[in-house]
Amino acid sequence: QWRTYFTEKMGQDPEHLVLEIGSHYGEVILKMASDSRDTAFIGMDITLKRVVKLAQKAQFGELLNLTSILCNAKYLDALFAPQELDAVLVFFPDPWAKKKRYHKNRLLKPEFLALLASKLKPDATFWFKTDWGPYNAEVLDALHAAGWREIIPESGLASKVYTSRFERLFKEQGLTTYASVWMPPPQLS
Repeated sequence: QWRTYFTEKMGQDPEHLVLEIGSHYGEVILKMASDSRDTAFIGMDITLKRVVKLAQKAQFGELLNLTSILCNAKYLDALFAPQELDAVLVFFPDPWAKKKRYHKNRLLKPEFLALLASKLKPDATFWFKTDWGPYNAEVLDALHAAGWREIIPESGLASKVYTSRFERLFKEQGLTTYASVWMPPPQLS
């Protein structure tokens, strides 16, 4: 029902439906929503304070095409219909790197990537950024193994430069960041 929700809120059918998982305080998604007012954006986070702050900023900026929701991304199945999303962004998720037992808390594992693929349209994109090399390698291995296709976007949101506060901070410190854009594996009928 997201397209219906945004059609009523925006007063027009949205061209695309984009989800940012882990929107933090919304710096990236606010800029995207401001740049692409015909696209509907959903910022998802698991921290109430961040969700409220993003909602307030969207309201202040009169961004009718942006909604902020409090939700754990593990529950995507309850929120989105199959092939409903045009794009998903996950920028600098917590890699749970400090202790090996925390590996279980990482979001971008094969089970979640399979769920994510089912929610994306066949020509949709998944844009991933991280600053932790081992996590990047693990996610890329899982994407390749599941049949996702890495692309270099020539148009759309993923072809533009959007940097988060985290990314700027890492680059100022001379740290490496990793970014890639993927299309979901072909759906079997």
